[in-house]
Amino acid sequence: MIDALSIASSGLAANQAWIDSISNNVANMQTIGYKRSEVNFHDMVREVAVRDETGATDSRLHAGAGIRVSDPVQIFSPGTMRSTGNEFDVAIQGDGFFEVALPTGELAYTRAGRFHLNADGQLAMGNGQVLSADLRVPPDVGKLVIKQDGQVQGTLSETDEVINIGQIQLARFASADRLEKLSDGLYRPTEASGDAAYAEPGRDGQGSLLQGFVEMSNVNLIDEMSGLVLAQRAYQMNARLLQASDQILETINNLRR
Repeated sequence: MIDALSIASSGLAANQAWIDSISNNVANMQTIGYKRSEVNFHDMVREVAVRDETGATDSRLHAGAGIRVSDPVQIFSPGTMRSTGNEFDVAIQGDGFFEVALPTGELAYTRAGRFHLNADGQLAMGNGQVLSADLRVPPDVGKLVIKQDGQVQGTLSETDEVINIGQIQLARFASADRLEKLSDGLYRPTEASGDAAYAEPGRDGQGSLLQGFVEMSNVNLIDEMSGLVLAQRAYQMNARLLQASDQILETINNLRR
C-alpha cells in the first residue's frame, strides 16, 4: 500500500506538469514566434532482491515504481505567417533563428522577428535586444528592403539612391528542441542543442526571410484541448488510486485495534 501511495503521488505530479504545459501553450496562442512545449513521460524503476532456486540473492530492476516527466521540450514546427505591412517585421520561412544581443552582452536566439529601429539605427526587439548582425540604417534612409536571402538595402530619401546596408545571417542548431527557453521568445544554447551554425538565408538548410510578416505561434487549440482532456482524466485516476490506497490503509489500521 505504501508503494501504491508513492506511485499515485508520482502520477499526480507528472500529470500536473502536463496540464501546466498545456495551459502555457494555450495562453501563448497569439504570441509572436512562440513554440509550443510538451513533456515526455518516463517509467520509474526500483531494485528488488530476488532469490533463485539455489538461494542466491539476485538484484533486478522492475518497472512499476511510478512515473516522472522530463523537462518540457520545444516543438519547432512552423507557425502561421501573418502580414503586418511593417517593413521592420521579418518572418523566417523554414529553419533558423535570428541572433540577438542582450543588454548584458550575451547572445540569444529567437523566431520572433518583430523589430524596430533604435536610436543607433539598429534593428532591435521590443525589450532592447538588438540584431547581432552589423547593421546600421542611416537616418536619411526612407525605405528599407530586406530580401529573402538576407540582404538589406535602403533608399535615400533625397536622391532615391539604393544603398547596401548589410547582410542578415540565420543561426541553426543540430538539436533545436534542446535549447534553453528564456523569456520574450528567446532561447539559449545548451550542450545538448549544440553550437550555432551560421549561414545566409536560403543556404545550407536555412529558411528564407519574408519582410512585412511575422510568424505566429504553432499552437493548435484542438490538439491542446484534446491533450487537456486526457491529462485531466489521468490526473483523476491517480487521485482515485491515492484515495483508495488511503482507505485500505485506514481499514488495516482499524483491524489492529
